[in-house]
Amino acid sequence: MIKRQLLATVSCLALTGAASAADMRAPVPVKAPPPAVVTQIWAGPYIGINGGAVWHRLQTDTTVIDLAGPFDSARISTTGGTFGGQVGYNWQSQNFVYGLEADMNWVGGKGSDSHIANNGIGFPVVHTTKLSWLATVRARGGVVFGPNLLFVTGGLAVGGVKNAWTFPPPTTCPANPGCELPDHDTKVGWTAGGGFERFIASNLTVKAEALYVDLRRTVTDLSGRYTSRFKNTAVIGRLGLNLKW
Repeated sequence: MIKRQLLATVSCLALTGAASAADMRAPVPVKAPPPAVVTQIWAGPYIGINGGAVWHRLQTDTTVIDLAGPFDSARISTTGGTFGGQVGYNWQSQNFVYGLEADMNWVGGKGSDSHIANNGIGFPVVHTTKLSWLATVRARGGVVFGPNLLFVTGGLAVGGVKNAWTFPPPTTCPANPGCELPDHDTKVGWTAGGGFERFIASNLTVKAEALYVDLRRTVTDLSGRYTSRFKNTAVIGRLGLNLKW
């Protein structure tokens, strides 16, 4: 009897477990969330305006062919404003934006320096400088986070520069009539910098950027006796507004 009761109990338990296992539902597969979609809001052309401040510096060194060592040198720093416009085009790949931008700006920065030539001979000399306009053509590349773009930029810079190294009257200089080494020309150099841009409307952005500009040229007078190396550099900080379409 006892064996029969144990056998019946075990059989009932086995049948109950099998029925419970049959009632268990198969687990429902959980799908991975779809990848975040990055809106292609930066791609396309744009045009805008900008304005800011310029810190302009002239470094000039003059040598005379029949004198040992440098004849004279000067360092002139000026500050001024800048205003202009830009046009560009962006491409976007997920969170990365790259493109081209060209700008043209008026620049107000001029200065002068008068001193005795630092070769010890005692000639008075005058240095003058003026950066009147600046244009750049640059590549841009950056990273998008939300409506913001953090970018770096660099490329070609062209500027309208007027530099001069002169002996003021009544000093005479037979080897160089007029006693002047002018550097009034369009200079070509390079620029690099970076900035931040943000959408404030569906097709309108504001930006803040800083650029370093390097323009330089060597000038020799008609007699071939005097040679001046003019190096114009500028640090530009500006704000801009772009309209995209």
